Amino acid sequence: MKNSILKYTFISIVSLFITTSCSDDDSTLDTTKPEINLISPKDDAHIHLGDVINIEAILKDNVELGSVKVDIHYAGDGHQHRNANVNWEYSKEESIPSGQKEYAFTHKVQVPTEGITDGHYHLGLYLIDKAGNQSQTFIEIDVVDHGHEH
Repeated sequence: MKNSILKYTFISIVSLFITTSCSDDDSTLDTTKPEINLISPKDDAHIHLGDVINIEAILKDNVELGSVKVDIHYAGDGHQHRNANVNWEYSKEESIPSGQKEYAFTHKVQVPTEGITDGHYHLGLYLIDKAGNQSQTFIEIDVVDHGHEH
């Protein structure tokens, strides 16, 4: 009798394990990175102090987009002509409306009019889908002073 109970208990546990581990959820796991098509600005764009940078991109994912982050930071070689300026940094993250597989992203960034280092900057977009997959793209932009261009 004891052997029969152990046998049925073992069969029940094995059956339960097999049916719960064979779920269809594994087939819907999103492991594909989202895509970024940066339209504007173009690589090596010249931006003047006080200008507005118009960022335009087409963002795509196979399941659902999550959020996008704009990041701008100084990438120069230390060559400066003015004193008391700081390296400009900009960072902004935005959620993408729910259910989107494709999204036309537009964002405006106001470049300070003074007090920042002119020179080479990296402009990057980071895109994360709802599953946590991430893509990124970077371009270089030149921030130049109206009164002092090379």
